[in-house]
Amino acid sequence: MMNDKVVMKLNQVTRSFIMGEVIVEALKETSLEVYQGELLVILGPSGSGKSTLLNIVGGMDLPSSGELFFNGENLSQAGDTSCLKITKKPVGYQPT
Repeated sequence: MMNDKVVMKLNQVTRSFIMGEVIVEALKETSLEVYQGELLVILGPSGSGKSTLLNIVGGMDLPSSGELFFNGENLSQAGDTSCLKITKKPVGYQPT
């Protein structure tokens, strides 16, 4: 039985990069909930934002806009050092 506790939540997360004069949105208004004990697979074609999503979820990057919650704490409003909080939590992910 899956636990109904949400441990990770992305709410309307966008991650943009400036490449010359062009703004590239690697993620656009992406929402996701991850529950305690859940196994989740992120699939998609090259350039679809998988690595960007995992970098945000793994605490290595912050969203340009939107909210990132870990155990109810809004990490997206705590500043750049808030990313470090998530790397100290009992969460595992395997990017490939």
